[in-house]
Amino acid sequence: MKQQKHHNQKKIYEAGQGFVEYAIILIFVGIAVVLVVSLMQPAIGDVFSRFVAQAPVAPPSLLNYTPPPTFTNTPTVDPSASATTVSSNPTNTATATATSTATATPTATNTLAASATPPCPYGPFTASASGSVRIQMEDFRCGGAGVAFNDTTGDGPGSGTYRSDVGDEGPDLENTSDSGGGVNVGWTQNDEWMEYEIIAPVTDSYLFTIRHASPSGNNPRIQIHTTSVDNGYQADTNTISVGTTGGWQNWQSRSVQVTLFEGRNIVRFNIVTGSGNYNYFDIAPFAPTATPTPVPPTATPTPDLTVLELYLEAESGNGLTGSWVIANSGSASGGQYIYWSGSDRTNSPHPNNQVTYSFNAPVAGLYKVYLRVNTRNSTNDDSVWVTIDGVNVNQSINISRSDGWVMFNNIAGSSSWLWDQVHNAESGNALVEFYVPAAGTRTLRLTYRENNTWIDQIYITNSSTPP
Repeated sequence: MKQQKHHNQKKIYEAGQGFVEYAIILIFVGIAVVLVVSLMQPAIGDVFSRFVAQAPVAPPSLLNYTPPPTFTNTPTVDPSASATTVSSNPTNTATATATSTATATPTATNTLAASATPPCPYGPFTASASGSVRIQMEDFRCGGAGVAFNDTTGDGPGSGTYRSDVGDEGPDLENTSDSGGGVNVGWTQNDEWMEYEIIAPVTDSYLFTIRHASPSGNNPRIQIHTTSVDNGYQADTNTISVGTTGGWQNWQSRSVQVTLFEGRNIVRFNIVTGSGNYNYFDIAPFAPTATPTPVPPTATPTPDLTVLELYLEAESGNGLTGSWVIANSGSASGGQYIYWSGSDRTNSPHPNNQVTYSFNAPVAGLYKVYLRVNTRNSTNDDSVWVTIDGVNVNQSINISRSDGWVMFNNIAGSSSWLWDQVHNAESGNALVEFYVPAAGTRTLRLTYRENNTWIDQIYITNSSTPP
């Protein structure tokens, strides 16, 4: 029993001894942890503070976090000690540091965006490379006075409700009676102007056709100035007198050549002299009038001075006396003809009552004579005597008489005028060619033989061309 009791007591003792050892170990571990935390606490607090400050939104539990004070080893000086006595064991003095307070992230607010300026409804206008575009004068560009226009007087109605962007201060507008209706610019004064934004496809000259009106006695004049928005080029027209039309609403068109530059242009209509109304202007590519390619003139043939083709009026002869009569007829070439009114028939040329006609033979040679005659279908009393003086009868063809006279008998019967070549009844009615021996003035002679032959014209030629 005693041994058992002793054994149990020994076990209790050993257990107590183990518990004490375990407790001592825990105490040392705790002291080590406290020392480590004390030494590392400032760095851990600083890191934690920066983490909280940089967090997008700090957790509510950390918003008011204040790190613990940082302890600095500062020696404590005993006031009663001598100056040379220094404590070898410093004490920990707590030094408070600034508390880092996390700021709350501001709540976003809705900011109203500025409203966009509405685009100008009056341009830009685009000119065409092949067609035409119409721009109303009241559709000047936006921008107001001094930018888009200059209106020097307040006497007119202004732009009214049509241009609400400028109202009464704008150029003066009125209703127009021009085709298409609408409004026109009026009450124009010297030095006023309006501008239009125009886009051109290429740099070139364009034809501006301006619709205008002005009473008689006025002298409205304008000048057009172009500025390239893209490169600054400029161009001006001369001063243009558009002219008067006889009334404020009597509309006419005036065209002028204007330079536009490729891209955007500001075109200013300068009113040099007022007193004109303007409705619109059309823009089209300028097409210069093509200079026709000169056609080489057809060479005028040099006349053959050796050829004679001469027409004579029968009533123009000399010696129309006695029984020769000049009669009127609308069917005759000159309105007149001649005939013999006598009743005698002569078998030889009468020495008197001869009618003569002078002509110039260009060369020596054979000449034919035609008469334009009307026998009124008569088969009788239809003959005259014909000769050309100075003819060498020995060399004449088909002339049988030694005096050179030819009996022009058996003329074709007709109730109207016809041409008949002189033929010789004394040589079987052979056609006669008079031989002229030398160039120079010759005389054709006629004398009566029978009285029913009307003579209208005479044709003398040395060519083969009939009348």
